[in-house]
Amino acid sequence: MSSSLLLVLCVVLSALSGARGAPVLSAGEVNYTKCKALSVKLNEMARDLYHKVESKKMAIIIDEPPVSIRPIDTCDPWSLQSNNETCQSRIILALKNYTRIFHKDGVFNNLACSNWREQANEIANVTGHLLRVLREPVEAAPLDSVDWQASALCRDSVERLYSFSIISARVFSFLASPVAPTVEMKQC
Repeated sequence: MSSSLLLVLCVVLSALSGARGAPVLSAGEVNYTKCKALSVKLNEMARDLYHKVESKKMAIIIDEPPVSIRPIDTCDPWSLQSNNETCQSRIILALKNYTRIFHKDGVFNNLACSNWREQANEIANVTGHLLRVLREPVEAAPLDSVDWQASALCRDSVERLYSFSIISARVFSFLASPVAPTVEMKQC
C-alpha cells in the first residue's frame, strides 16, 4: 500500500473515530472539531497540489527560514493532554505564514506559478478560515519574491505546506477527540 494511501486511510479513520460527538463549547473556547475538519481539508488540498506542482532543478536562497513544527513545540500527545498552547501558537504562526504565501498576492501570483494560482487561493481561504476558528486575525500582506526564484518557491512552499498539514491534522484530530487515548503510548 502506498504511503499517501496509508496516510489518507489514517486520517479518515481518525476522523471517523472522533465523530462520536463533541461536548458543548462555551463562548471563548476553540471548536477543535471544526479545526479538525478544516485541517483534514487543508491536507487533502495540499496533497493534490503537491502532485501537480512541478519541481525545478535549481537551488535558491531563502532569507527567512520557513515556519515549521519542531520537537520543542510540544505537539506530541502527552504534551497536548496537559498544555496545548505552545503547539497551538506554533500552528497559528505557520497558518499565518501559509496564508500569506498562498494568498492572491503571494508566491503564486508570479507568472512561474500561475498554473496553480486558483488552487493556491483556495488553500489561502482554508488557512484563513482555520485562523478565524482559532480566533486569530488573518493578515493578507503581499509576499515579495525575485522572479527567478518564484518557480522553485512554488514547489518548496507546497512541500512544506503538505508536511505541515499532516501534523496539524493529527494535532486537531487529537484535540477534537472527546476522550483521551486509553492505550499506553510509547515514545519512539
